[in-house]
Amino acid sequence: MAEKFPEIETTGATPDEFEDDFLAREKAALGDDAAQFTTEQDAELLADEEDDEVKKFEEQFPTVSDEPDVNASTPAEEEEDEFSEPASNLPKGESDAVKEWRERYNLEIQQRDENDAKKAAETREAAEKELDTFYEEYNNKKDASIEKVRKAEEEFIAKRDEFFQNGNVWSRSLDLVKDAKVNPRFKELLTAKSKATRD
Repeated sequence: MAEKFPEIETTGATPDEFEDDFLAREKAALGDDAAQFTTEQDAELLADEEDDEVKKFEEQFPTVSDEPDVNASTPAEEEEDEFSEPASNLPKGESDAVKEWRERYNLEIQQRDENDAKKAAETREAAEKELDTFYEEYNNKKDASIEKVRKAEEEFIAKRDEFFQNGNVWSRSLDLVKDAKVNPRFKELLTAKSKATRD
């Protein structure tokens, strides 16, 4: 019959722990009614357990007195006393070296700012000069180009007017093809027409 049921696995808990768990479960189940079932023996048992726990705690952690031990002094305190100066001898405020360094530092910053401002002004002035030079050259070139185109236009108009005033249509046609590579017979024809019209 026993082989039908598996063995109950037990944890490493002691019987006292099982008993404590049982009592805790019973108190939780009873709630406020648990106080009706307590006896004097329960109170004595709990007091003994609390005393044992307090003793163990006091053994592990001895009491520390609030008053410091006047005679006991650590080596660190002795060394500190040897090398420490009285509070009255400590310097008040900044030392002369620090003040001198701060003045030099502020002076260097001021000089650096002045140099940077001077360089920025010089750079701005040079840029403005270059810009003025660029626009001046650009305007000069533009004016020269406009003048050149105007002169070419005047020359072209003068040549055109002169071309239309001289000779007849055939002679003007002959002038147009004079330097061109055309059929010689065509040039002869234009020359003959020009002479015939002139006569």
